[in-house]
Amino acid sequence: MKFLEPLSSQWQLAFLVLCVVMGALLWRGHRQASRLASLASAMADQLKILARSVEAIEGRTTNTEHTLVANLSEYRMALGNTSSYRQYLQKLGVAPAADVEPVLEAIPDAAVAVGQDGRIVYVNRTMYELTGLQAGSIVSEVVQRFKVRAFDGRPFAPTEMPEVRVLSGERVREVLVRVRPEGVSRDVIFTVNGSPVRDINGRVVAAVMISRMVSEEVALAIEVRQLAERDRVTVAAGAGGGGGGDPI
Repeated sequence: MKFLEPLSSQWQLAFLVLCVVMGALLWRGHRQASRLASLASAMADQLKILARSVEAIEGRTTNTEHTLVANLSEYRMALGNTSSYRQYLQKLGVAPAADVEPVLEAIPDAAVAVGQDGRIVYVNRTMYELTGLQAGSIVSEVVQRFKVRAFDGRPFAPTEMPEVRVLSGERVREVLVRVRPEGVSRDVIFTVNGSPVRDINGRVVAAVMISRMVSEEVALAIEVRQLAERDRVTVAAGAGGGGGGDPI
């Protein structure tokens, strides 16, 4: 380099070293700037993701709020039914107020309580949502309005209705029932269990019916199992009755 010729060799070497150091510093500064730019870009992406997450949470919160508001009237309806049932039992001296509501409103199955006069005094929210049934109806009217039938499609005789059987003091288990809610084109199939409610003197004052919705296939399997159980009981009873003859 001609502009370095007037300088001594030591100064030339020092100048070259200075240039190398400055170049290294510039390269390092450029590299650090690139890293900072990448970090800033990554932070911006994370902020966008965070913003989307916040929007999603706000949306879910809003939807939950709307759902709670929409269900408020139904909750009040269910609470009113439960209160009526509590009052009915209290009047008969069966149960304190706190015994009924937590149980029948918390269960996931459909629940109905029927008074001794055949009037429905309680319907929990699950039953209301599945069928539209409300408290205050008479069982005989409900049978006609909802086309309540046995699983094979035949109408129930008055004494065959699960509610009637329970009000007479019987406990029923897995009775298959077809129901056609109003405005629905297909049957809803329930397996119904029921127990009588008795007062302090042992008299039946109400029937509590718990129903679980099942598919056609599940209902058919239940019916087949019940038929097999009845056949086994019949065979066992026949074998027991035929064992009293004289030995050969």
